[in-house]
Amino acid sequence: MSFETAACLPTAWLTAYSLLFRGAQLVPGQSVLIQGAGGGVASAATTLARHAGLTTYVTSRSPEKLTQAEQLGAIPVQHGARLPQRVDAVIETVGKATWSHSAASLKPGGIIAVAGATTGDPDAAELTRIFFQELRVQGVTMGTREDLSNLVELVSSQAIEIPIDSVYPLEQISTAMDRLVSGGHFGKIVISLEQR
Repeated sequence: MSFETAACLPTAWLTAYSLLFRGAQLVPGQSVLIQGAGGGVASAATTLARHAGLTTYVTSRSPEKLTQAEQLGAIPVQHGARLPQRVDAVIETVGKATWSHSAASLKPGGIIAVAGATTGDPDAAELTRIFFQELRVQGVTMGTREDLSNLVELVSSQAIEIPIDSVYPLEQISTAMDRLVSGGHFGKIVISLEQR
């Protein structure tokens, strides 16, 4: 495993693994919606879900990011559009901009696994939908040592390629940050500490 790949695992990939398999408790044959294709956690969750045998839907406002997610094996859905079927779980890292869509996309008894709110807290908690549909909301912060061990084993045994958008040397960190802030990246942006 390269240092670049290894550097991606303990943050976004560990969070994605924990969201899918500990928070949402998904098993092969089930379905998941991943909100906000293209971010580090979302692209990791998309790749892991495909390798785990899950029917995987992703949303984005960006046609380019939907195309990239489709290349990872996901079914692209326009931001806010109705899914062809309700899903067993939603991976939610966006927050306010997608929360209502997340709650409306679940089967009765489904789980929203939450590890972020990049657009802020939702205005409405969707409590009526949550109690009538017996939905569950599960928070996830990174993961356990066991989660990381299982993730490394999965990535190694299945030779999973980690989507890395770009690698910058430390002296170009401001350029890397500009790339991150632009929102045009897909996958992880890695800072290399190697002397060049």
